[in-house]
Amino acid sequence: MNLKFSTRRQFLSEKKSTGNRLTIGFAGIADLRSFIGLEYINGMMKACEDYDINFINMGQAVKYSLFDDINFIQNYTKYFKFMKKPFIDGLVTWTSSFWDYMSEDKIIKTFSELSPLPMVDIGYMNIPNSTHLKINSVSAIEQIINHLVKDHGYTKLAFFGADTSSPHWNRLATFKKELQKHGLKEIDNSIYMAKTMGKNHISEKVNELIRNHNIHDKKEIEAIVTSTDIIAAEVIEQLAEQKVSVPQDIAITGFNNWYEGISARSPLTTIDLAYYQRGYRAIEILIDKIANEESAKNTEQDETIYFEPTLIIRQSCGCFEHSINKVGKTNFETINFFSKDISERELRLYLKEKSKNILQNYSDEEIDKIINYFFEDMYNQKDESKLLYWFQNILQNQYKNKHLDSEAIHNSITLFRNILIPILKNDGIEAVLKIENIFHQMRTFVSIFQKYESIASRENPYELNNITQHAISFTNSTSFEEILKVLVNQLTIFDVSFVVLTLSEKMSFNFPAPKIKLIYPEQHEESNNLINETIFEPHLFPKKAFPNNRRYSITLEILHHADYNFGYAFFEMKKSNIAHYDVLRMLLSNAFYSMYKKNEEDNYEDIISDKEISKLIYSQQKTISSKKNILLSESITNYLIKEIGQTTNVEKMAKYFSVSKSYLSKKTKEITGLSIQTLHEKIKIEQAKKMLLTGNFKLSEISEKLGFSNQNYFSNVFKKNTGLSPNKWLKNN
Repeated sequence: MNLKFSTRRQFLSEKKSTGNRLTIGFAGIADLRSFIGLEYINGMMKACEDYDINFINMGQAVKYSLFDDINFIQNYTKYFKFMKKPFIDGLVTWTSSFWDYMSEDKIIKTFSELSPLPMVDIGYMNIPNSTHLKINSVSAIEQIINHLVKDHGYTKLAFFGADTSSPHWNRLATFKKELQKHGLKEIDNSIYMAKTMGKNHISEKVNELIRNHNIHDKKEIEAIVTSTDIIAAEVIEQLAEQKVSVPQDIAITGFNNWYEGISARSPLTTIDLAYYQRGYRAIEILIDKIANEESAKNTEQDETIYFEPTLIIRQSCGCFEHSINKVGKTNFETINFFSKDISERELRLYLKEKSKNILQNYSDEEIDKIINYFFEDMYNQKDESKLLYWFQNILQNQYKNKHLDSEAIHNSITLFRNILIPILKNDGIEAVLKIENIFHQMRTFVSIFQKYESIASRENPYELNNITQHAISFTNSTSFEEILKVLVNQLTIFDVSFVVLTLSEKMSFNFPAPKIKLIYPEQHEESNNLINETIFEPHLFPKKAFPNNRRYSITLEILHHADYNFGYAFFEMKKSNIAHYDVLRMLLSNAFYSMYKKNEEDNYEDIISDKEISKLIYSQQKTISSKKNILLSESITNYLIKEIGQTTNVEKMAKYFSVSKSYLSKKTKEITGLSIQTLHEKIKIEQAKKMLLTGNFKLSEISEKLGFSNQNYFSNVFKKNTGLSPNKWLKNN
């Protein structure tokens, strides 16, 4: 399937010359607890930039504080309406990111229905009619076991994973095969699969390990292989609380190369899964698929392409101590310059001469200062390292000036290590340990600075220092014109240079056919003529609304509040962190919801109000424990209001929310104090009261409109809930 580089470029050039620059979309859910999603998107955006093609992000940010699985995926499914030609020419999918929200069968069915749209999947699931770009996890575990067994000589290994997805079990299966391959016995009680990757469940398994084995000084278990860095980092913390040190008492390896591994108490030896490279390569493969399809040469079957992972060696496996043990056994013995009788002046001159070769742009004074830091760190017995403080300032300055060359810095650290460790050999193992620790922290600093943008976005995705100000501006807007004015003013703050906004006439439970209300800034006469044009099918959205004289990267945001839908917006992307743009979506949605509720007075005259629903729920339960549960109760009651004219159908409702009947029933009872049947019944009776008070409806009409089988049944239910018949209740009120 792979095209030659020149052929690929020629195909894209021909498309662009006809005014049809290729447009590729991305479908996935970015978990903001890690920077995997950000790395994938970074790779895709860079590839689209390099190949001069358009990128439309249809991913969604997961915000666990605001959403739960009961309504998150139901809102996301609206994105699938856009995933067709001619809106996009091809799609990169991250199907495994949906695993927490949809069953595997439903994921496969949903994405299979997008065929014949060309697709490349970067997850671990097998989607028909899609090219699969996967990591060779077998090779990854092989590399870990080889390192532990051959380089360290460990023979007593344990495994920690989680019963959350198939990759954890697949890695365990490979772990067992590798033990057999190396002639190692699987130790009794050495496999631990936690229920989740949460702290409590990991803690339970660590306690089991400690009860079952003496793990101090590597006596019964020498090393633990884990299925992910999140688990490994938490295991290290839990062991530390039990006075077990890593890697002195037991070695640990991770898998994924996440931030948790870099910042762990003992930085993790782990596997780099090449997220950025896979995102980039997915775009290239998709271009080839589209080109082959258009040239009628696509006779090849869909294939699976494996990426080879890379073993990253850090401290947690024991390599730190391993290197110390080798001090004086190799090339250091050939260095005769150093002896116990060398003077400090001679040593300083020697260090200065060597340092000049490494720090060529530094003055003599600066190099003297660095040498002084070395002596103070080694011989003044202070906890704070002046070398580390100096190094951190260097990194900050380079990062600020965008001159950070991590490879060159790592090389410099290696050169300094080769100079300083032989000097300290005669001072004993503690001195060598101290300088090794400083060098290790330097390398960790570099790794963290390399990931700074992703980590900063992950740790603070909603820019909490500014969000309150933005929210107030939107909340104070009371009309459509005011909201648009605030939006345009906020675009600069959010670093958004272009936006297209569509909006329906009224909010709806169904996905609307909205009108284009804003294209900012104005692009050209053709796009300006699109204002107030109705978009009946999302995939037929006119791309002439977007810039036509340049490439663009755009993120799609669905505008909704709970189950109410208003339309959607496109924001031009300058950042890979999709949560940045989801903030705008959230603010716009809340503002529009308030506007609709204020302007559509019918919502209060004809339909049971929010206040009345709250009264129903709070009469059963004094408080709803969290904001998340408040949103869940809104979703449930909104659905039941939508179905107010139908008989209660829990199975249909569960399917709508993509959850099981038992989960839905349990959750509804938990947050409302009522069963689904009873809650729906009470909502109907409250609505019946409003209809009775208008004097415009007969009992038979109310019964029919509210989905009761007959008037007598309605009257019986009404009396059960109010203590009075409908006529007596009306007379009293």
